[in-house]
Amino acid sequence: MLSKDDIGYLNNFGITEESALEQIELLKKNDSFLHISAPATPGKGIMIVEKPEEYVNIFDVESGNYKICKFVPASGAATRMFKRLISFHQEPNLKNLNEGDFYSVKSGFEKIEIFAFFNTLKSSCANLENLEQLADKILYSGLGYAGIPKGLIEFHQYDNQSRTAFEEHLHESVGMSNGGNEIDIHLTVSPEHKDAFERTLDEIKAKTGLNLNVSFSFQEKSTDTLALYEDESLVRDNNGNLLLRPGGHGALLQNLNKLDADIIFVKNIDNLTHGDYLEETIQYKKMLGGILINIVKKLSEIFKNVSSAKSGDEIKNAAEYLEKEFGADFSKSANLKEDVLTFINRPVRVCGMVKNTGEPGGGPFWVRNADGTDSLQIVEKAQINLNLPDQKEYFNGATHFNPVDLVCYLKNPEGKKLDLNNFVDKNACFVSEKTHQGKSIRVLEHPGLWNGAMADWLTIFVEVPLITFNPVKELNDLLRKEHQPKTGK
Repeated sequence: MLSKDDIGYLNNFGITEESALEQIELLKKNDSFLHISAPATPGKGIMIVEKPEEYVNIFDVESGNYKICKFVPASGAATRMFKRLISFHQEPNLKNLNEGDFYSVKSGFEKIEIFAFFNTLKSSCANLENLEQLADKILYSGLGYAGIPKGLIEFHQYDNQSRTAFEEHLHESVGMSNGGNEIDIHLTVSPEHKDAFERTLDEIKAKTGLNLNVSFSFQEKSTDTLALYEDESLVRDNNGNLLLRPGGHGALLQNLNKLDADIIFVKNIDNLTHGDYLEETIQYKKMLGGILINIVKKLSEIFKNVSSAKSGDEIKNAAEYLEKEFGADFSKSANLKEDVLTFINRPVRVCGMVKNTGEPGGGPFWVRNADGTDSLQIVEKAQINLNLPDQKEYFNGATHFNPVDLVCYLKNPEGKKLDLNNFVDKNACFVSEKTHQGKSIRVLEHPGLWNGAMADWLTIFVEVPLITFNPVKELNDLLRKEHQPKTGK
């Protein structure tokens, strides 16, 4: 299917022929469903912490021994956040909107003065009573929020200033730092907005005196993916070149793989609270970090003991710990020592999980692997074949939801950097139907960053409270109390 010109074109973007052929085969698959063997629940895959302060203390005392970074995917535009307001701007008669959009836009206008961006908006909007003009100023001619990343939107109001989502992440990182142990921050951004992020960073530093190490990267073109028509022919652009599309957030594994850090916290750009609620959020992030440090130390100890083991007891004890902690299965092991050392030679992640409140998105499950063993995975609804009764039952039995609140260790028990590409389940990709020039096409996304991209990691799920999960998916989410100053302070 690939001509010499095609291969040369792909090589210009760092895409090899082998990778392209692999993508084509994945696109031809009928499905990419995982096989769930059970939902992860408290005591059966989800850890319940009775005394979080014990792990907070571990983090406070020992985090200085590690280089720590916070990784924030921040390249997405805020279009979805303003979807309902955009609908109103296109059809500025509230009565013509569907019921959900009507009440959302109406309540947003009624409470416009509560939004953190209101003071900035006033300076560009002459008539706050004219709803059409107000929408245009928010979306396009004034603030321009319909075309910029969420990270640059004013999220929260303080006494005499506002903070963008980007700035709130900086303050959260400061709150997690101890005794001068700074936490670096890395954001993935789109090339066209990097200058705006850097200008905003300079403004934040001038305003606050914060001097954190902040870096940026782009989603690599080498992670773009091919597409197929229904007849399995390759989709091409108007110039006859292969159509390349962004490969989804799973492509950011390459950005994560290049970071120079021991421990990395991963969190979405829009999952924040107002600073008045930050203390509790920080406590539970430190708790997750303390759990990770505890595990990393234990795995290092296992490596030393098993590597030099002179009796079978130490190896057996290590195997029992791994079976209890990670669900490892050594029942068919022919060489237990070798299998234990292989099992722990992987990156580690501790993932916060909140109780399921009906939010769309992924959750924690036990997944059946190709070798017949089970492992803990974060699984999206689209990865589950709900037409199968048992799969639907397991999905409906999920008690918790994935808020994307991870802390990761990217080295092996000897402290050597691991290549994260070696721990991806490539079959856990996302294939979906789109249209191109009026024709249906099949498009490919890489295994999600916290889904298939981390499928072969050592995984611990931990329950965290709902206060730690406050995403801003649509504009009016900013009206929730967790995004507003506390009253009566």
